Amino acid sequence: MTEIDAFSLTTVPVEQLANNTSMGNATAFVWKQGAQHYLITNWHVVTGRNTRTRVLETPAAPDTLRCLFNIRIGDFGKQKWDIRIRDENHQPSWLIRPGMPGVDVVAIPIPMTGNDPVINMYPINTLLSKPLRVKIGMDVFVLGYPFGNAPPAFPVWKRGSIASEPDIVRMTTGYYLVDTASRPGMSGAPVILQNWTNDYVEGSVRAFNDMPATNFIGVYSGRLHSAKEEAQIGMVWHASFVEEIIAMNTLDT
Repeated sequence: MTEIDAFSLTTVPVEQLANNTSMGNATAFVWKQGAQHYLITNWHVVTGRNTRTRVLETPAAPDTLRCLFNIRIGDFGKQKWDIRIRDENHQPSWLIRPGMPGVDVVAIPIPMTGNDPVINMYPINTLLSKPLRVKIGMDVFVLGYPFGNAPPAFPVWKRGSIASEPDIVRMTTGYYLVDTASRPGMSGAPVILQNWTNDYVEGSVRAFNDMPATNFIGVYSGRLHSAKEEAQIGMVWHASFVEEIIAMNTLDT
């Protein structure tokens, strides 16, 4: 029997389009709140702009994300779906974290299509997880598409390690530092902590058998650039921003 890790199914390879012309590739994933599904990715993916300088870095601002979703039947195929990210007046259709313009995370409400007989979205927050302790030096995985969405269009699990103190993330920068090399196509990828041997929960250690414990810890948004770019250090925006963005329901301007 062929098995695919459930977290591989949560990822969505996306192609940024402007007037039906490709602007690049990135990664997204699905989050479900109530009956509504959201596509989660980076602000710089949907705008084509540098998050810090706000300068346009793609030939044109994207207006559509071409997504590959999993299909419900068991052949591990993919279904293409173009999702408009700007309205008829070219205004943004994505939600941001108000009051914190530097947060490189957005949530895009996915148009409701009823009981779709083809697509299975696998929202990452509906998967069982444990309260794993997140500590500096622990291994994490960035689940993204560094080489685009060529078949079979499942993500690369890029290993990294937490390189900054996790407990002060929300009190300081808002993002973890992760020691890992990456490529632009991994922008917007979910980052998970997964433990196959022991479940390190707060205050205890519990052994288990054949199922891993997995926590979603944040959204990858590329490397932290230095003057010489000698260090392979990436940024992972804290997972709590996703829920805050959806709860505050504020469109970008």
